[in-house]
Amino acid sequence: MISRDVVFRDRYGLHPRSAHRIQQALDGTAARVTIQDVAGGKAPIDARSMLGLVSSGIQSGDLVRVEADGSDEVSVLAAVATLLERGVCHP
Repeated sequence: MISRDVVFRDRYGLHPRSAHRIQQALDGTAARVTIQDVAGGKAPIDARSMLGLVSSGIQSGDLVRVEADGSDEVSVLAAVATLLERGVCHP
């Protein structure tokens, strides 16, 4: 398992459209991926769960931890972390 902390960049927070983009980034991947609001102290969320992502309350500027575990964890972690850092829908 590997992890990386990033600052979430999407001016509207983690909303349905951004959650869908995260899920699209995971299509065809094997790794189990979670996202956690570090400062919020909440449990990690399955990055493939639309309901979990949207209800997370993650806002722009929040520090989040992305964890990946699986055969393609390195590439999956890099893809999701980069997506969150650059702004999922609004760069």
